[in-house]
Amino acid sequence: MDNKSRLLVAAILSSTAICSVAQAQEDTRRDFDLPAQELKFSLHAVTRIAGLELAATSEALSGKRAPALKGHYSAAEAIALLLKGTGLTAQVSGRTVFIRENSPSPQSASEPTAMGPEITVTGSRIRGAVPTSPVVASSRDEIERRGITDLGAYARSVPQNYAGGQNPGVIGSVQEGSENFNSSSTLNLRGLGADATLTLIDGHRAAYDSVVQGVDISAIPLVAIDRVEIVADGSSALYGSDAVGGVANVILRQDYEGGKISARLGAATEGGDVQQQYNLVTGSRWDGGGFMVAGDFSRSTDVTAGQRSITSALDGSTTLYPSLNQKSAVLAGHQQLNDIFSFEIDGQFSKRSSKTALAFLATGDFTVNGTAAQRDVKSWSIAPRLKAALPGGWLATLGYVHGSSDSDAATVTNLGGAEFSRNRIFYDNTLDTLEASAEGGLLQLPGGKARLALGGGWRSVSLDANIRSTRGGATSTLVDYTSGQDVWFGYGELSLPLVGPDNNVPLVHRFRLTGAARYEDYERFGGTTTPKFGVVYEPVSGLAIKGTWGKSFKAPTLAQINKVPEGNLLNASYFVPAAPGGQPVLLLGGVSPDLKPEKATTWTATVTATPAFAEGLRLEVSYFHTRYKDRVVQPATSSSQVFGNDIYDRLIVYNPTAEQVNAVIAELPLGLVNQTGQAFDPANVGAIVDNSLQNAASQTLEGVDASADYQLTFARGDQLGFNAAVSYLKSNQKLSEGQPTIQRAGTIFDPPHWRARGSATWQRGNFTLSPSITYIGGTLDDRYQPYVRVGSYTSVDAVAQVRTSETAGFLSGIEVTLSLLNIFNEMPATIRNSSAAAPTYDATNYPVIGRSVSLGLSKAW
Repeated sequence: MDNKSRLLVAAILSSTAICSVAQAQEDTRRDFDLPAQELKFSLHAVTRIAGLELAATSEALSGKRAPALKGHYSAAEAIALLLKGTGLTAQVSGRTVFIRENSPSPQSASEPTAMGPEITVTGSRIRGAVPTSPVVASSRDEIERRGITDLGAYARSVPQNYAGGQNPGVIGSVQEGSENFNSSSTLNLRGLGADATLTLIDGHRAAYDSVVQGVDISAIPLVAIDRVEIVADGSSALYGSDAVGGVANVILRQDYEGGKISARLGAATEGGDVQQQYNLVTGSRWDGGGFMVAGDFSRSTDVTAGQRSITSALDGSTTLYPSLNQKSAVLAGHQQLNDIFSFEIDGQFSKRSSKTALAFLATGDFTVNGTAAQRDVKSWSIAPRLKAALPGGWLATLGYVHGSSDSDAATVTNLGGAEFSRNRIFYDNTLDTLEASAEGGLLQLPGGKARLALGGGWRSVSLDANIRSTRGGATSTLVDYTSGQDVWFGYGELSLPLVGPDNNVPLVHRFRLTGAARYEDYERFGGTTTPKFGVVYEPVSGLAIKGTWGKSFKAPTLAQINKVPEGNLLNASYFVPAAPGGQPVLLLGGVSPDLKPEKATTWTATVTATPAFAEGLRLEVSYFHTRYKDRVVQPATSSSQVFGNDIYDRLIVYNPTAEQVNAVIAELPLGLVNQTGQAFDPANVGAIVDNSLQNAASQTLEGVDASADYQLTFARGDQLGFNAAVSYLKSNQKLSEGQPTIQRAGTIFDPPHWRARGSATWQRGNFTLSPSITYIGGTLDDRYQPYVRVGSYTSVDAVAQVRTSETAGFLSGIEVTLSLLNIFNEMPATIRNSSAAAPTYDATNYPVIGRSVSLGLSKAW
C-alpha cells in the first residue's frame, strides 16, 4: 500500500462539528426568575444575562411558550429547560446560540454524543470547541434585517472583506484578479485575492468559479441558508490550500417544516437596477429525519453611465452594473438509518446570465466603438455523507463531493460602426473529493476531556479552458487546454482543556490549548505541511484571551500553471529608458516551470469581554498579522521600465546569439508577435527579457478587528439590540527581492484602511425596525503625481418588517418588509482618469447604485 492510500485508509473516519448548548457553554450558574411567557422572551432574557447572542427565526419560535424558570442554573441548563418539549434544539457557534427545529431533543450531557444535534463550527474540527480564532457569524434573519437579499451583497458588506475581485459592480479595475468576468461574487478576505479565501458549503468544498480559483457565494440563495461563519485567520492546517486570508462557511438549513413563499420588487431611485425576486422554501420533518428544498428566481436591469451624474464623462451606454437573471435551487436532507448509521445530503444548482457594454469613446455608444458581452455561468454540486456512531462517543463520517462550474462569455467588439471581432471564452471547472474523518474524546484532563479529530482523503480539480477569436471571417484558437490537479491529504486536531471552572484555580477560570496539522501531497508540487496552535485563557468568567499562530499556503491556480507562453518583439524605444544599443528586444511572458505554493505565517491575539455589570454586552478586539511570501506575480510591474534598474537584471539576457533567440521562439505556441514594423532578424536582437509568472512577491498585513454587541429586553417585552464592527488594515508589498516596499491598503483600487458597519434592531410585538450604517474609508490615488485623496463612502439604511398575528387564521404568517438602502443617495468620490473608457470612480471599493427602495411580501404556513 502506497503512502497516498495509507492517508485515506488511516482516515476512515469523520466528524462534522457537533455541539449542544450544554457542552459548548459551561458558564457559571446564575439565578433566574422568569415567568411563564412566550418562549422568545425567555430565550432573549437567558442569553442576555449569560452574555450570549440569540439567533432564531420567527417561524421556529412562533406560537411556543416557555414555563416559569426559577432557580440556580448555568445558561446551558436554563435553555435546555426552556426548550424541553418544544421540538427545538439549541446549538452554539462562538458566542451565538442558534435555535432551530429538529426532530431529536436537545442533549443535556456535558460531552457531545455521537448522534447529537449537529452544527458545523467553523475554525475547529473538534465538536463543541469554541475556536481560538475570532469568528464572524451572521444568521439569515440578521442578514435580511439589513436589507440584504443575496449572499454576494452580504460578502461585500463584511468589514474584513475587500469588494475587489469577482463582483458584478467591478468595472475597469487595473488590479490583477479584480476583474469582473461573469458577475459572480467571491469573498476576498483582507484583499489577498479570491483565490486566497477558502469558501465552504456546509463544511465541504465547492467547484471553483472561472479562472480566479474562488467560489461564487451568490449561487446559494439566501432563503436556503441558516447562517454564514467567517474566520479571517489563516486556516490551512484545518482546511488545506487557499485558506490564507481565512475561511467562510455557508451553512444550509438542514430541514424545514411547512413552507414559505416570498416576492420582492425594488429599484434604484436614480434609474436602473429594477429588481424582481421570488423564492420558496418548503420541506418536512419526521422521526429521525427531514429535508428542505429552496428555490430562488431573481432578475434586475442594468445601471448605465447615462443614469449617474458622476459618470457623465463616459458614454451613456457604458454599463456600471450589469443586468442579471439568476435561477438557483438547494436541497438538504438527513435520515437516521439505525442506532449506528445516519445519512445526510446537500445539493445545489444555479444558472445566471449577465450583460454588459463598454464604449471606448466619450461620444458614440458601444455599437460604434466598444464591446458588448453576455456571460453565462452554470454550477451544480452534490454532497452525500454517511455517518457512524462509534464506541466511546466517537463519530465517523465518510463524505463525497462532486461539483461543476461552467462559464461561457461571448463578446463582440465594434470599431467605426462595424464589427471588428468576436471572442468566445469557455472555462469549465470540476471538483471531486472523497474525505473520511473521526472525532471523539481521549482522556479526562482537569479542565475536561481531551478531544481529537483525524481525517484525510483525496481531492481532484480540473479546468477546461478554450478561447477563440473570429476576425474577418477567420477563427483562431488562442487558448485551448485541459488541466487537472490531484491532491492527497491528511490532518489532525487536538484540544487539551487543562483548567476548567470546577478546578477553582485563582485567576485561571479556564485554560485550553489546541494544535492542528495538515499534510497535502500535490502531484505537481510535492508535499506541504502546515501547523496551527491556539490558546484560550480566561482569568475570570466573562473575560477571554485567545491567541493563534500558524502556517497557511495556496497552490498556484490551474490558470497560472497553464498560462500560454508568448513572445513580443519590441523596438528599443518602447522601453523607458530605451533599451541599450537601440536593437529590438524580445519580451517573454508565460509561466516559470518552477512554480511552487505560496506560503504565509499568521498569528492573532483576541480579547473578548462579557462583563457581568452590563448584561447583554459583548466586546471583542482582535489583532492580526500575516506574512505572505512566494506570491505568484510577473516580477516587473511595468515591463516597459526593466532597463536602467539593476533589480531587473536577473530577468535580462543581453546580446543573445541567434541560436538562443531561435530556441526561445521555437517554444512559443503562438509564435513570435513582431511589433517593430521591420523584418525579423534573430541576429539583431539586443536583449531577451523574461517577465514570466514566478514566485517573487511578498506581502505583510496587520490590523485590528473590533466588534460590540448589546442586547436589551424591556419589561413589556420590547427588545433593542445594537451591533457594531470595525476593521483596520495595513498592508505592504514587495514585488521581488531588491525592489522597494510599496503600500497596498489605503491606496486606490486596493482595500481602504478602514471599513465599519453598525446597526440597531428594535422589536415590539410583530413590528421590527432595523436602521444601519456602513462606512468605507477613503484611499490615496498614487498612480501619478500629484497624489490626491479619494473620499470615503457612508451609507445609511433602514428596514421595517411587520408580521400578522399568530391568531389571524389564514392571514397568519404574512410578513411585509420595506427596505430603504442608501437613504441619502451617497455616491462614490470621483477619481482622475486618462481614458474615455475608464470609470470615474473606484469600482472595486465603492458601489454606484445609489438610493434604492424595495417592498417584500411573504407568507409562511
